[in-house]
Amino acid sequence: MLPNDDKPWAKTLARTVICVTIVALIGLAFFLESRNMLHIPEMVGIFLLFLTIVPPNLAVLYPWILPAQHQPSNNHGTTKSTVR
Repeated sequence: MLPNDDKPWAKTLARTVICVTIVALIGLAFFLESRNMLHIPEMVGIFLLFLTIVPPNLAVLYPWILPAQHQPSNNHGTTKSTVR
């Protein structure tokens, strides 16, 4: 599932993955807080899990977020060096 693919199910799956991820991370944070185990390393881990899962799925939902594709120019003949 890539951002430029034309799969009819990709956007639905990306929305589902984002929602399930957010709910699961909030549930994990509440669970760790109830056990008094939510410290800075756990917060950083939860944030990194969020960054690992959500942005690629946002790119599927909103492809205009991605940078424009660089088109290589075909100037092979005009870039020759004059130094011999």
